Amino acid sequence: MFKNESNENGPIVSIIWEKMKTKIPFVIGLLIGMLLITSCNGLTGPRPTSTQDPCPIDVLETIIYDFEDLKQEINALAAVASDTPAEDLKPIVLQMTELKEDIKGYEFPLCVARAQSALQEFSLYTEQCYFIKYIEYINENSGVESIADYDDFDRCDWAQLHEEAYDLMIQQLNELIATK
Repeated sequence: MFKNESNENGPIVSIIWEKMKTKIPFVIGLLIGMLLITSCNGLTGPRPTSTQDPCPIDVLETIIYDFEDLKQEINALAAVASDTPAEDLKPIVLQMTELKEDIKGYEFPLCVARAQSALQEFSLYTEQCYFIKYIEYINENSGVESIADYDDFDRCDWAQLHEEAYDLMIQQLNELIATK
């Protein structure tokens, strides 16, 4: 309250107000000081953490090795399938399906998720490329007219694109290993 204003509580409020006026700057200063002390605790840089690296070098190297083996298996099956007549593709396509499921079920840390996804897509489109060739052969020889139009979406070309994406992801992982 101000001195010129009348107050029904009278002198008690004025006495409290007079005593508080001198303590307000002290309380504000104290709060600012506590804030500064808690925000500047003397550390000048990132604090050390006790969490482990989610992708240690040995794990990355093992995963890259495993992924490269899987890629070589896909390419080996694709090479055999490309030299195989369409009527004989069924066992190769079944092997590709098994391999695709192995890749899908592969447990991996999050740091390699993009590489695993690209490898899985590469496997999927390679399998579909030869599966469609096999189905087209069956449809032609059984007199069944196919209602699907596979010409708009060449899965063999998509398999190649996903293989390139996979190679890029592996290159990035190898660069990550080199910087660790």
